[in-house]
Amino acid sequence: MKTTRTLTAIAAITLSALALSGCAAAAPADTAGAPQSEQAAQPAQGFPRTVEIPAGRGGEAHSLTIEKEPQAIAALDYESAEVLAELGLADRLVLIPEAVLNPAIGGHVEELAEVPATFPVAMNLDTETVISAAPDLVVMSPRHGAESSIGAVLEQAGLPTLQLPDPWTGPSILVKNIDLIGQTTGTEDTAAALVATIEGGLAQGAAKVAGSDAKDAPRVLVLTNQAGRPFATAGDAFPLHLLNLAGAASVSDELGMETTGPISAEQIVEAKPDGIVLIDMNGTGDRMYAELLANPAVATVPAAADDKLMRVTGREVQAMGLDSTVGGLETLTDWVATLG
Repeated sequence: MKTTRTLTAIAAITLSALALSGCAAAAPADTAGAPQSEQAAQPAQGFPRTVEIPAGRGGEAHSLTIEKEPQAIAALDYESAEVLAELGLADRLVLIPEAVLNPAIGGHVEELAEVPATFPVAMNLDTETVISAAPDLVVMSPRHGAESSIGAVLEQAGLPTLQLPDPWTGPSILVKNIDLIGQTTGTEDTAAALVATIEGGLAQGAAKVAGSDAKDAPRVLVLTNQAGRPFATAGDAFPLHLLNLAGAASVSDELGMETTGPISAEQIVEAKPDGIVLIDMNGTGDRMYAELLANPAVATVPAAADDKLMRVTGREVQAMGLDSTVGGLETLTDWVATLG
């Protein structure tokens, strides 16, 4: 993979992380049937334009004025990079997270491979890297609480910055963030079509009864390998929203886990889930899960049997998958139905 180009030092302030968290509508008549990523970015009209950004974890409600159509865009989180590429703006990106070039999570690998600069770990990204990429728009989402100060630094450097109000934790936030990116870049029509595709597809692929509303919903443990070891997905994570739509309940709640983090064999035995979802965030498949699942205690849990395991890629169940999450939900819903 590419590494960040050597850049002239302009600032030395460290940007705190913007790391991982965290199709049934018709296209416009002249592009019907074509994937969103194959459609050209819609001609932008109405610049300068002012976009109203609602309050959220990223700060208070505020207005963002974009003087002219953005031509050089820095995307500081995975989801924003994927949205911009899906809206037909891959050729305008000048800085992206390196991880979106991994097909386990990225849906526009070939297009984004042409982006001039990448960075390997968002929490190590500094303002020097961003400013030296010379963007005329920066897109970022809240991750670790430093977004207000980060945005101030970038704006002081004269960089228009779209600070999305909330991280990409659920379908409703996903569509809201897509809409804001569309408004800011002048691709609101393409964004609206993408939102309709996602909302319609998720509604169609969901179980008749959500897990939170079912008295006897199957209890499922969701594991992710994004940290180089098995982590239990917990809290307000996007895959758990899909799991609920699929008709299951997350056992991480029962274990008192509020955020995604390490899980022990003892906790899995205690939870006794009906099924286990294995999310591959880096293309390593089951490798990082092998030792945990082979633990003699875990092996006694019925959910550890191969027919109770569901293997999915990050693209299928994480927000950066965009409309790929529609197929991911359908897969989850069919699988959850076998656990009853």
